[in-house]
Amino acid sequence: MTIAPHLVPIHAVRISGKDHHERGLARGRALAASIRATARSYTDHFTRLGISAADQQEAAEASLSALHSWGKNLHEEVQGIAEGADLDLATLGRTIARTEILTLAPGQPGECSTLAYQAPGRSVSAQTWDWYADFVTSWHLHRVDPVRGEVAHAGFAEYGMPGKIGLNAAGVGVHLNILAHRDDAPGGVPIHAVLARILSEATTVEHGIELIRSAPTSSSSALTLTSADRVAMVEVSPGQVSVQDGPGWLLHTNHFGAPEHQDGALVLARDCTSHDRLEFLQSAVTTSPIPQSCDDLIPLMCSPLEADGVALLPDPARPAQERVATLVTVQMDPAARLIRLSPGVPQFAEEVSVTYHL
Repeated sequence: MTIAPHLVPIHAVRISGKDHHERGLARGRALAASIRATARSYTDHFTRLGISAADQQEAAEASLSALHSWGKNLHEEVQGIAEGADLDLATLGRTIARTEILTLAPGQPGECSTLAYQAPGRSVSAQTWDWYADFVTSWHLHRVDPVRGEVAHAGFAEYGMPGKIGLNAAGVGVHLNILAHRDDAPGGVPIHAVLARILSEATTVEHGIELIRSAPTSSSSALTLTSADRVAMVEVSPGQVSVQDGPGWLLHTNHFGAPEHQDGALVLARDCTSHDRLEFLQSAVTTSPIPQSCDDLIPLMCSPLEADGVALLPDPARPAQERVATLVTVQMDPAARLIRLSPGVPQFAEEVSVTYHL
């Protein structure tokens, strides 16, 4: 029986190391059992979706090879994670490259709604992270101490990933929405590796955009980069990157918005709610005053729980491989170097939350 997302016990860790490999080792050792369990869950999930074990292995190895070419330091960290968790590197790669491997499946879940407000010195943002309900215990909070030349960051990640959604000590934050394009394929640099490098290295939004442009990715996503003064929603498809800036409100769900991406743009699945969720957010911000803090964004995301919308509860009537829910709600205030994370839908954000100050 699936645990209600807002009742999941929060697991928070602090990860340190003198270099990338040592930091990976520390993560792997601290979270070994959960890293192995998450990797098994992804292997089983891909198999249920009809992706053969051989194809999973080949896709994971190709993405790890692409990561080695693009970000050797991060590849060393991933090797350390696998070693610390006593896990074969390619098996861990199924978690880190799970977005790329999912391009081999006929459809993907609609997931994640992001909204942000850009104003000089007081930009704020929030998102819901929706994913398969079977993975309700497969994420954790973390604060990651920097190695030489990097910056600290905090947020959450799935077990085995060095980074995902978060904010760094330079005041650069990153959100994620999955997208779909006809050219999507396995084998590129994992989008979750791109997130990890942004959090560890980017000192400005523009720096983060440069990192995104430098990565030979093969799957589609929208990465929303934030700082105190700027918000940029960066849409990525194989071979193409577009950037939408503020000022004012910026919203994203799970379909391409940029005109240059429309040729080849796809919806994630036949019953995708992306356009409905975007319309809900557009209506909410139209009547909302200018936010004074990231807390002001939470009510805007509280769609009716029975409506299968921005705030999403697991539907027990659906098959397990199709059951999606809001697993985490995230708020960021880059000027204050603050990120706040809560399990489950935004309606429960005030009940349990963890705040990091960087």
